[in-house]
Amino acid sequence: MEEFELRNQILLGEDSTRQFKREPSADNKMAGEIVAFANSGGGRIFIGVEKDGSIYGLSGGDAEKIGEDMAKVAWDNVRPPFSIFSKSVPTSDGIVVVISIPDGSAKPYCDNKGVYWVKNGPDKRRVQSPEELSRLFQLGERLYAESQAVAASTLEDFDHERFARFYESKYSESTPDRREDPVGYQQTLENLELLDSDRMTVAGLLLFGRRLPVLLPEMKIDAVWFKGIERASTEWHDQRSITGTLAEQFDEGMGFLKRWNARVQGEGSFNQPGRLEISETVFEELLVNALVHRDYFIKDSIKVFIFDDRIEIRSPGKLPNSLTVDQIRRGVRRSRNVLLASFAPDLLNFRGIGSGIVRALKIWPSIHWINDTESEEVMATIELNRK
Repeated sequence: MEEFELRNQILLGEDSTRQFKREPSADNKMAGEIVAFANSGGGRIFIGVEKDGSIYGLSGGDAEKIGEDMAKVAWDNVRPPFSIFSKSVPTSDGIVVVISIPDGSAKPYCDNKGVYWVKNGPDKRRVQSPEELSRLFQLGERLYAESQAVAASTLEDFDHERFARFYESKYSESTPDRREDPVGYQQTLENLELLDSDRMTVAGLLLFGRRLPVLLPEMKIDAVWFKGIERASTEWHDQRSITGTLAEQFDEGMGFLKRWNARVQGEGSFNQPGRLEISETVFEELLVNALVHRDYFIKDSIKVFIFDDRIEIRSPGKLPNSLTVDQIRRGVRRSRNVLLASFAPDLLNFRGIGSGIVRALKIWPSIHWINDTESEEVMATIELNRK
């Protein structure tokens, strides 16, 4: 980085990827700053820069010592130990030390007091809720929401007949008899991560469960067909809260979208079915992605909002495993819910999984995604051809 690039970066101001410091804080505070960046996608600390963006500047000796000290803090005061990169950038106002902190590959990180930090705009924020900490472990691929046991569930909440049909179709063999060989049957469910110590897992319930509105009340679809183009509108054509297994949510969610899609009456008799505005394949692929790849640590619903000029499908959680919107558009897939992704093609009534997003874009190019990392939501928007 040269002075010109440095000054351009400073002009952008502080945010969740850039932080200015006139001089380093105490070691424990700097460890917290490093932890927050490592847990939140990485970023840079510019030492020798005032909060207003003016360069305070450092001497050569001070800059060298700061680089060495920060590397030591990252290694000694961060758990697990973390490597950072420092560069001294000379300017006409003195030297600025740029500390580059990569996105951590062994999340979650904490300081030497066991405190977990994440970025909150230009500042850092202590992680306090168990749910948020679980999501950090998930980002580090050390914990998976789909494999978590649901406390209030039992084997009575499992649809054994549906599972038996699925198992025989997928593996070309029957399951152990539930009554004659209960140990073997339970072991089969545990091996597939559908059961954990007599309690159903999130995946077990989402795939084969009963009583989902009671056991997993937030894991549903809230669908609204608004009148107009504003989400704040108090008028709508239709509104549904769709619960049940993934297959049931998919079928009912598609039914909701199909009713909108077939609203345009074709020429002919009054009773003639309406013509489709958008191929159902587009809806299938976006809805499957929302159901299978959402973050199930976040207790919120998928939102399907239909407006006069667009359709929004909002999924809880950020894109998984460093996936980007550009990669989505090229057909790159990374799943946070491996089990759900592997079973979905056998249980959901749709035409496939894999190159679906690419296929949807070929059919309807006006699809856009926003990965809102602050609100932890991914929104797919289908722009409509307004007349």
